[in-house]
Amino acid sequence: MSVRVRVVLTGILLMLSLICALFAARATVGAFQSLQQEKQQGDVQTIRPWMTIPYIAHVYQVPENYLYDALHLSNARPSRHTTLQELAIHLHRPVGTVVHIVQASIQFYRKEHNQDHPRTLSAPAGRGGEAT
Repeated sequence: MSVRVRVVLTGILLMLSLICALFAARATVGAFQSLQQEKQQGDVQTIRPWMTIPYIAHVYQVPENYLYDALHLSNARPSRHTTLQELAIHLHRPVGTVVHIVQASIQFYRKEHNQDHPRTLSAPAGRGGEAT
C-alpha cells in the first residue's frame, strides 16, 4: 500500500473516531444533565437510610434545623455523620418511620414555602396539616 493511501485511510479513521467521541461526549453530557434535573426536583421517595440530615438538607433545600425539629432532636443534635439508620436506633423507632418523618417534613416545608421542589416556585398552595 502506498504512503498516500495509508495517510488517507488514517485520516478517515481519525475523523470517524473523533465523530464517535463527540457522540459519546454528547450522550454523557445529556445523561449528566438529566441526573442533575432529577436531583433538583428532589423526589423525597429517593431518601435512603444511609443518608445524613446535613446531606438531605443540602440536596432537598430544607434547613437542617427543620429536619432535626421534625425528629424531635433540636436539643440533642447528633454528629453530622449520623445516618438515618443510626438515628432510628437512637430514637428506638423503625428506620422506615424515621425516613417517612423526614419525607413528610420536606413535603410540608415545601408547601409552607410554596415550593413543589427546590429552586422552582410553584403556584400558591393552601396550608396542610402537621407532618409527623
